[in-house]
Amino acid sequence: MEAYQTLYQPFQPTLTNTGQEQLGLSVQVHKPCLALSDDVYAFVEVNTRFSTMYPIVPDGTNMLFFSICSESFGGTQSSILDIPLNAGGGPYFGIWFQPGKLRSFFNVDVSEATNQLTEMDFLENNVFSSLQENLYEKASFNDRVKYCEKMLINHTQSISFPEKLKHALNILYREYGDISMAQLSSKVGWSHRHLNRQFLLHTGLTSKAFAQTIRINYFLKRCSQGGDSYLHHGLDLGFYDQSHILKTTAQHNVKLLSPISQQFMSNFYKPQP
Repeated sequence: MEAYQTLYQPFQPTLTNTGQEQLGLSVQVHKPCLALSDDVYAFVEVNTRFSTMYPIVPDGTNMLFFSICSESFGGTQSSILDIPLNAGGGPYFGIWFQPGKLRSFFNVDVSEATNQLTEMDFLENNVFSSLQENLYEKASFNDRVKYCEKMLINHTQSISFPEKLKHALNILYREYGDISMAQLSSKVGWSHRHLNRQFLLHTGLTSKAFAQTIRINYFLKRCSQGGDSYLHHGLDLGFYDQSHILKTTAQHNVKLLSPISQQFMSNFYKPQP
């Protein structure tokens, strides 16, 4: 049985040391227990020293966001999502799901919330209606994590995750998103139409859009780590040239960042010749 959680490590610049320093953030990340590792990538808690925007780059994942006074669900993003954080409004807590695995707990069509930050009502699960209130009765981040793990384990949906979709995700991760959909359909054994239907239902994106999101995320991660030029990283990930890189990043609105995000992220999004 394939285990895909070890193949893809979504990249968020705000979780780097540079990101935390620039945005005045204090971030804790906790990996899930083994029983949830196929479905949950991590639990995250954020505090901020001053009001700021918390920019999330597209990575194919979904997240539940909580603060002391609110809760929301982040649909799959194809462009930058800026979430306002207020000084003293934290701790902000998040459950970060693996791509496509939200449906392990919520029987929803994820495509209906793509590129949206919606109310928790979208998830249509009364069991989790008191989650936000109960979370902030806990004294610490670790206590909140343990509470969430217990809730998720006890209320897993009996929805089977298609093995062929798992195989398709594994292929995309191994290829860094650089594979044609005709090849992917052939390798998986589904028609292109059915492949798209399954990707939309589980990830919120078409197979092509999801593949491009994965490639962009790998590109941003490599660029943030320095070393070779941005063009070199792009070519290594299957982009044709600098023009192709710029066009693709523009499609994901990576230049349409808030001023605060631009100040921190500008170097990530300016490919060097």
